[in-house]
Parts: sequence; C-alpha cells; structure tokens
Amino acid sequence: MSKGGAPFFLKKKHEYDGVKATGSVIRNTFFTFIYSRVPENELSRVGVVVGRRVGKAVTRNRLKRINRELIRASYSNMARGHHCIVYPKVKILRSKFQEVEKVWNHMLKHVGIIQPIKPE
Repeated sequence: MSKGGAPFFLKKKHEYDGVKATGSVIRNTFFTFIYSRVPENELSRVGVVVGRRVGKAVTRNRLKRINRELIRASYSNMARGHHCIVYPKVKILRSKFQEVEKVWNHMLKHVGIIQPIKPE
C-alpha cells in the first residue's frame, strides 16, 4: 500500500464532519451507516468509526479490519459521488462473514451506492 493509504477511505476530520452534517442515516443489525452526496466527479469514499464503548482495542481493531475488507470487496461496484461513514456493531463478531457481507451489499444497493449485479 502506498504512503497515503487506500484512495477509497475518508481520512480528514473535515470529510467526516461534512458527511455527519449533510448525511442521511440507515441502521440495521450490523451497522449504523451515514451517507451523503458529493460531486459526481469525486470518487466514493468510506470511513470506519469504532468508538471505545464497543470494547477494548482488540475488539475495535477486529471490527475495523472486517469492515475495511467489506469496503475493499464492494468498492469496484460503487458509483462515484458518495461519502459514507460506517459505525459497525459488535454483533458482527458473532456472525458469519457471508451474512455480514450480504447485509452490507443489500444496504449499499438500498441507498443507491452500488447497482444490483445482473446475472449473466
């Protein structure tokens, strides 16, 4: 990975603040998800936030790793022009990755960030 990190993650405080100020919220069993529109020419980017109330550092880091993997797997299907923040819930750690991935993809389709993949 390059020094700047992956291009599809939010990095700066003002980016997070912008999403929080103008975004819409969706909640489900595994995530609280805030998303907002940005100009169509900007790449979509996602930030992962796990607060201390979730647990100790090991738990928080595991949640972040799982969510970064979800983001990387779905990023190629994301449309441009969205910034998002994901607040993962501890229930993810007690569930199968495939189940979490299914909910993640359904949520992104629901808000229009990715289009349903058409079977060939």
